[in-house]
Amino acid sequence: MARYVAKRFGYMLFTLWIIITLTFMMMHALPGDPFIKDNRKIPPAVLANLKIKYGLDKPLYEQYYVYMKNLAHGDLGVSMRSQSRTVNEMISGHFPISAELGLWALVYAVIGGLALGIMAALHRNKWPDFLAMMVAVVGVSVPGFVLGTLMQWLFSVNLKILPVAGWSTPQSRILPALMLGLGTLALNARMMRSSMLDVLAQDYIKTARAKGLSPGEVVWRHAIRNAMLPIVTILGPVIVNLTTGSLIIEAVFGIPGLGKYYVQAITDNDYTLILGTTVFYAALLIAALFLVDIAYGLVDPRIRLVRGKA
Repeated sequence: MARYVAKRFGYMLFTLWIIITLTFMMMHALPGDPFIKDNRKIPPAVLANLKIKYGLDKPLYEQYYVYMKNLAHGDLGVSMRSQSRTVNEMISGHFPISAELGLWALVYAVIGGLALGIMAALHRNKWPDFLAMMVAVVGVSVPGFVLGTLMQWLFSVNLKILPVAGWSTPQSRILPALMLGLGTLALNARMMRSSMLDVLAQDYIKTARAKGLSPGEVVWRHAIRNAMLPIVTILGPVIVNLTTGSLIIEAVFGIPGLGKYYVQAITDNDYTLILGTTVFYAALLIAALFLVDIAYGLVDPRIRLVRGKA
């Protein structure tokens, strides 16, 4: 098991290094200048001092070496636009908001997805099944930011029951969380429906019914617990995706999370902020996948032993 964990950890570090290297190279291949916006004029001496401050006057390989050295000490650099703030400060200040939004979206997506999937399986080929799958199709096919704009128009502009944007009240969290979690809800609903139908056809379910258990007891005590296993296995990556996948939703609803600043950094060519947030998001996702791999290895030894190799 130790060898299996060591290999997976090595793969994790190698993948993260590839992402950092590719992102670093692409940042410096972007057109434009991070210090010039809206064609404003900056004195050449000031521009030269800024490039010296951020090390942009050095060869690319030397910049890469300095960045990796600082990264090894946990230093993600200083934002090129918000020059009074470090990338570490921006992540620690704004990521908790993104994480809260992702948590609300996760609760909604898991509870709603499970409920729709169970309802669809128990009423197969009837109107509840068709309704649940229609919601799932909409959630998969229509981007959240498109539906988010429509929901803003309906519930905020016309009905005036929810705020248009912001992150100041409990009501302001409802629409962005619903729109962010919609795709995951659709995935959970489809997986739960398929898993429930498979479980309901098993022999032990028929045995439970033959023993005289009520339909409710069969469903709650035997079917749902086993049908939920596929959902549990994807929770790790799903949690990370929801907490890091809110970039557009935060921009649409004006939420001061890290995603909003990430999108703005791309517009501004803020090299250090783009690279720092990319490294942070990539590390979260890779760490989640690493933990899932380890959990799989603990649950099923066949995963870590294939012809005696991990």
